[in-house]
Amino acid sequence: MPTLAIHRQSAADVHYAGEDAAHARSLQRRAKAGELQRVASGVYVRAGSDEEVRGRVRRNWQSIAGHLIPGAVVSHISAFSRGLTEAGYVTLSHPTRFNRTIRLPGVDFILLKGSAALPGDMPLGQTGLYWSSRHRALLENLGRTTAARPTRAGRNAVEERLVSILNASGESALNQVRDAARSCAAELGAEKAFDELNSIIGLLLKTHQKGQLRTKAGQWVAQGTPVDAERIGRFERLAAALRTAVLPLIKDVAPADNAKVNFAFIESYFSNYVEGTKFSIEEAEGIVLRNAIVAGRPKDSHDVLGVFTQIMQAGTRDSVPAPGEPFVAGLQERHRAMLERRPEASPGELKTDVNYAGTTQFVLPAFVRGTLQEGSRLALSVPEGLARAIFYAFLVSEVHPFDDGNGRLSRLTMNAELSRLGLCRIIIPTLFHPQYVDCQRALTRSDDPDGFIRALAFAVRWCAAFDYSDLLSLVAALRATNAFEESPAQFKLLDPGQ
Repeated sequence: MPTLAIHRQSAADVHYAGEDAAHARSLQRRAKAGELQRVASGVYVRAGSDEEVRGRVRRNWQSIAGHLIPGAVVSHISAFSRGLTEAGYVTLSHPTRFNRTIRLPGVDFILLKGSAALPGDMPLGQTGLYWSSRHRALLENLGRTTAARPTRAGRNAVEERLVSILNASGESALNQVRDAARSCAAELGAEKAFDELNSIIGLLLKTHQKGQLRTKAGQWVAQGTPVDAERIGRFERLAAALRTAVLPLIKDVAPADNAKVNFAFIESYFSNYVEGTKFSIEEAEGIVLRNAIVAGRPKDSHDVLGVFTQIMQAGTRDSVPAPGEPFVAGLQERHRAMLERRPEASPGELKTDVNYAGTTQFVLPAFVRGTLQEGSRLALSVPEGLARAIFYAFLVSEVHPFDDGNGRLSRLTMNAELSRLGLCRIIIPTLFHPQYVDCQRALTRSDDPDGFIRALAFAVRWCAAFDYSDLLSLVAALRATNAFEESPAQFKLLDPGQ
């Protein structure tokens, strides 16, 4: 029976009759008056429209289930899907109450035969429910199920979950899962499920060769190049959006002579400035065009010069490394050349520590190589030109394979795809950089690619509108658009000529 604390917590939306006869009669009177609605034996919710009542039941399903089936364990597919499935039901195990469904507005409780709480199962606060332990849930989700309202996630989902455990915590964690599952398999009547679980773990750890892995994530592990499966899924969503996106096709507006040099200088200047290597435009011009290294800042000066050299140099300017391992090796070589004067940035070496941007954690070091390899292969499924350039920009940025220089390298890779086809390169000016990053963040955190695609489509049109033949005039035109400003709250990036 839920405690008084739970009653107080749910007082606004849910009320339980309990054993107090006077309280039960009060609830009945309030229901008769239309203030409350009875949704199950002894369970009332605040009255409202059908959708409002369904929402109140969904939000409070844990305390309601604990009242109706105390001691039940959230198990099987619900333990894999955060409880309430997208189809609106919860699977619960109970040793004596099973083979029935309790239907409420907004939620169905499907009761399955299963053990009461076992060691490792977690109490859900004071609701009276428990949550299946990781090893128990893995066993419960193997085996046959119905297609209409599946109660098990199935073998592929279990395999992918095991790969996630391996990626996050290493081989020892899989061995611990196996040992814990073995200890409870008999009590759950899950001996066959344990044999299957043991086989999958063995394949992932290569301790025996019986059977085969079925999921891409599992096969990547078996091949020795584990990937960040969540990131690969995100790359696939971006690729799908780019295959149907209508994007501008703009020829290179600065293909040769002074225009090419001036474009490369401005591209290098902004690409470094937005990453924190800040010079005045006059200082940067001296560094790049007259080799006038700024006194006291030789490394920063070489950062600007290193990016400029990459832009001007045939091979790095207009080619993207081949997919797979050559893509990784190519990025390493370009990173080494770009940051060769910064030994503290480990030029050319893939990161060995986890890196972050705010609260965003990038791909773990162990999965960088495999994720880049698979991502670069996926890039070939995206149309050439701006679509594929956008994909490369996000791929390198999202993996963040090096300790430093990832933003600059991502934009260089993006622009190499554009120059490869004789298309206009993209500059991200200072004032536009916060919006560019926000769009990247929306894709990273919300799997929304549209803003990122629109941002780069805007950027290439903006860049193509300038005349790059004279540097003095170009800088003046850029200033007139507020490109050098840093505060989007105070300034708006204007169209050239506006």
